Amino acid sequence: MTRRVLLALAALSLTSAVAGGGGTPAGQPPLSRTCRDGYVRPDLAALGRELRAARARWTASGVTSYTYDLRQIAAPVLFPDTRVTVQADRAVSTTILPGQEGTPNPLARQIMEQRFDDIARTLAFQRGRACPEVRVSFDPQRGYPTHLYSGLGDAGIMDGFGEWTLTNFTPTR
Repeated sequence: MTRRVLLALAALSLTSAVAGGGGTPAGQPPLSRTCRDGYVRPDLAALGRELRAARARWTASGVTSYTYDLRQIAAPVLFPDTRVTVQADRAVSTTILPGQEGTPNPLARQIMEQRFDDIARTLAFQRGRACPEVRVSFDPQRGYPTHLYSGLGDAGIMDGFGEWTLTNFTPTR
């Protein structure tokens, strides 16, 4: 085969995996057998339902102006803890919290709807993974997301995991 055909096939295979398509090629064991001993696959359908319910609670809360603090890791980078200020559903500022050093986290400046979208994209991506690692949590009253962890397996810090925790949520209007 030509190099161009091989590259096209590789791209198609990658696109299918990321989109959650495909299955196991004939003669190969199911993907779940490649996971570590004791691995428990997260219930991605249940997490999707939880996401939709939380998003509905958030929308019903009617909060459009607020602040929150964000701690975020995009492996291997640990960003400084950052305060995000949102007014009228627009992220207007980010500031590094006292005692932290560095530059403001470029990934921090998001409104809640963007955080919900990140979680939805993460769940969709993880569906195509052999051994997905994903955990999410939401505020039980208002529904806003409080935590997202997503990894690619057992490779540790170098597996490309990402995680954020949202604290000190405060409505300002």
